[in-house]
Amino acid sequence: MFTTGHWYLRLCQAVVRGTGGALSRPILTLPAPQREAALQAVLELPGDIEMLSWREVAPMMASQLGDAGRGLNLLSREALAVASLLHAEVIMAIGNENHLLRVALEQVGLN
Repeated sequence: MFTTGHWYLRLCQAVVRGTGGALSRPILTLPAPQREAALQAVLELPGDIEMLSWREVAPMMASQLGDAGRGLNLLSREALAVASLLHAEVIMAIGNENHLLRVALEQVGLN
């Protein structure tokens, strides 16, 4: 299982700030001991969740600036590049479907 650097950064920022948004609310509602364990699990990414190096990701992102990457924000462009490099499926949270990313994935033969 892989994540992207930008998504992981957003998650870390959300739990550190603890603003109660969609990313941090489930953690903030836990009892104190469980909340602390969950925070540590987020801030110390488990070893079975990997991230590609920007040495690989950045060139792919740059090469996808044409049709497939057009109109995507930076987070979506990174997801498209990582999925392309890994020939992987992208899983999006229910209720947080990114239509533009889904179309871009289909354009490069992924889902």
